[in-house]
Amino acid sequence: MPTLTPARELEESPTTTLPDLPVVPGWENLVDEATRMCRLIDQHLDFEERGRRLLPGQRFMPIGLCPQQRVGMTTDLKALCG
Repeated sequence: MPTLTPARELEESPTTTLPDLPVVPGWENLVDEATRMCRLIDQHLDFEERGRRLLPGQRFMPIGLCPQQRVGMTTDLKALCG
């Protein structure tokens, strides 16, 4: 039967440090744009949620928007993000 070596007796292997490599060109710009888009969507949903009676813990979602509200939100997103 093989015996196991206690963890305290194992040698720590040296760690290799990897250089900072960009995963996607312009990543920071994409993150900033996505953050602005999410804030805008949240603002639209919060505004529409105020005029409705929702159950406790229930959140208003984009699927609940009427076509006019969807067009308004989409127009704002296009204006924000180009």
